[in-house]
Amino acid sequence: MRFRRALILVAIMVTPLVTAPLPAQQVVVCGAEELFILDLTTPTPRKVWSWRARERPELPEAMRGKFQTIAECKPSADGRRLLIASSSHGAAVIDRATGRVAFYATAMNGHSIELLPGNRVVIAASHVASGTGDRLSVYDLDRSDVELFHVDTPWPHAVIWDAARQLLWANSQRDVVGYRLTDWGTAAPRLTAEIVAPLPDINGHDMMPVPDSPQLLLATAAHTWLFDRDSHRFTKHPRLGDAAKVKSVHVDPASKRLLWVQGTGATWWSDVLHLHDPDTTITLPGEKVYKVRWMP
Repeated sequence: MRFRRALILVAIMVTPLVTAPLPAQQVVVCGAEELFILDLTTPTPRKVWSWRARERPELPEAMRGKFQTIAECKPSADGRRLLIASSSHGAAVIDRATGRVAFYATAMNGHSIELLPGNRVVIAASHVASGTGDRLSVYDLDRSDVELFHVDTPWPHAVIWDAARQLLWANSQRDVVGYRLTDWGTAAPRLTAEIVAPLPDINGHDMMPVPDSPQLLLATAAHTWLFDRDSHRFTKHPRLGDAAKVKSVHVDPASKRLLWVQGTGATWWSDVLHLHDPDTTITLPGEKVYKVRWMP
């Protein structure tokens, strides 16, 4: 996911496949060093919020270069915080209103982050040739960059807290695992694997809940799946089942509209956002988009 950033001034283009209004919604977009929120209310989507690590004085200088390729951007349930992880080896929790970094940590090839009960956070550090990747790390939100616990797992790419089942779901190169929070009220918390579901394909990638459903949307190397958190079974997604290189996939809880990003050619990124029901594409010329999420 590394690249040399080019300074390009571009316009955003929208190519509707059907005549239908875009939802009055916002999405958070990431992939390069700029994290931004895109307003889809108007016919031509526009940036309404922007953040760069190098512009944040509260972030230690040594950390500012660790957000050049932001691989995850996830809003909290109330939309007041943005959770980011970077393949340039950083992770952070950001206040939406002010842009202030409330928490940060080094995360080798960071690919996902999730808030947990008890004022804690978990970060998925994916594979690196050397160093402390291939792990899920737990932190207290009030103690930046101080790891409390980690569990080893190969190439983790996504973490989802499931309050209804009191499980942390994580995917990896070969499994979806449901972890129980153990000794959580102590200074030595642990993640204990309770459910292990082998993937029907290799290389688990993005994973997000389907609203009002027991299912998780899960992208792998060559397919997109629905994983049932009760039966632990996988079925192909009806729209994206045979879509390869899906980097990001999310269903809007309000409109139930599907939003995804698919890598193009040999690249890990795309400049096109895809929406379903109705089918629409949004082109962001000059952008390198990896993840896109609906804002609450």
